[in-house]
Amino acid sequence: MSSNHRIPSGRRGFLKNAATAGAAALAGAAASPAAAATPSPDRRLRIGIIGAGEYSFTSYCWSDIIEPYKAPNDKNRGTFGTQLLNMDITHVWDTKPEAAQTFAERMGATAVGAYDGMVGKVDGVIFGGLYEVPWQHRLARPYIEAGIPVYLSRPFAFCLRDIDEILECAAKNNTPILATAKFEHYNEAPALKDKLKSLGEIQCVQATTWTRDFPVHFHLQFMMLKILGYDVDTVALMTDDPMRNNYLQETYLYKGWDGQKPFLCSMQGAATKDSFQITIVGSENTTSASMVRSPHWQDSLLFRYAPQVIDMQRTFEGHLYEPLENIRKKTEIFLTAYYSHLERGGAPVKVGTVPVDWKAPSPMPGWIDESIFRK
Repeated sequence: MSSNHRIPSGRRGFLKNAATAGAAALAGAAASPAAAATPSPDRRLRIGIIGAGEYSFTSYCWSDIIEPYKAPNDKNRGTFGTQLLNMDITHVWDTKPEAAQTFAERMGATAVGAYDGMVGKVDGVIFGGLYEVPWQHRLARPYIEAGIPVYLSRPFAFCLRDIDEILECAAKNNTPILATAKFEHYNEAPALKDKLKSLGEIQCVQATTWTRDFPVHFHLQFMMLKILGYDVDTVALMTDDPMRNNYLQETYLYKGWDGQKPFLCSMQGAATKDSFQITIVGSENTTSASMVRSPHWQDSLLFRYAPQVIDMQRTFEGHLYEPLENIRKKTEIFLTAYYSHLERGGAPVKVGTVPVDWKAPSPMPGWIDESIFRK
């Protein structure tokens, strides 16, 4: 296999070693420039937002948890109305200045005119939108280089070379980054992972979800990896439309390990009333989990989104949530699914064979005017 089809062993080792060696330093405060930005205990974290307009989680749910006491009469605000975290949203940038200004006025924040205009003014940056993701590696670089921790919007990148650029920059600068979908933070993920020990040999795994957080149901994809691990051999995706599908079937073939033969994890998009339903069948026991949806979405903010926002705060305080290798693997498996659908008609594709420069289609081409990167 050509070397440009997989992350070079040197780079893989660099990321792994940097993530491991840097974790101790990151647990307190990130190195050099980040150390100056790490807040003292007597003040609140200053948070910058990138992407607060169309298709942004920041504008209608994360901000409701971070600052629920702002604009209490606004119908878009959360309903539990209490401060949970030690963060204030102080700055915002959006590709559409009017969207940034609207959000800034609602949050009592400052809209900045340039995507890097928050450097030196904030302790952490949240990327909230889907449409900015294809440019996220460029938008995030000034902050990561300055040692400012960031939350990367899912699905993190539409090209392996782009995620490699982010991870290498984070490792070089000892800057913690968080790259997750909300399902990964649910209590059911570690609970199911722990139950694997009592199931015997895994026979099969089946999961369903119906979430409009496309493309290709990344919430469930990443949750299953957190439960079952990242040692996936092949990925197959059959769907009529990765963004707004009528049917979707994704399959992971796990390689197996000592005492465990290879097994399949099958995921479907289905009109279930639950956020997700998961069943793991073992040779000795079977276990399952589900999360019901609340009929009142604002009332479900606390248990559906707060765990992720709490881990954002831990990241902004300088703690590394997971090894950088996990972020790379999640992105690679996500892109392998896209590659299966677009290039192989849904046939299984071996993880590690997608070219690093292959790009999945942007959900909103031209969303970012790339002239903003020319200085």
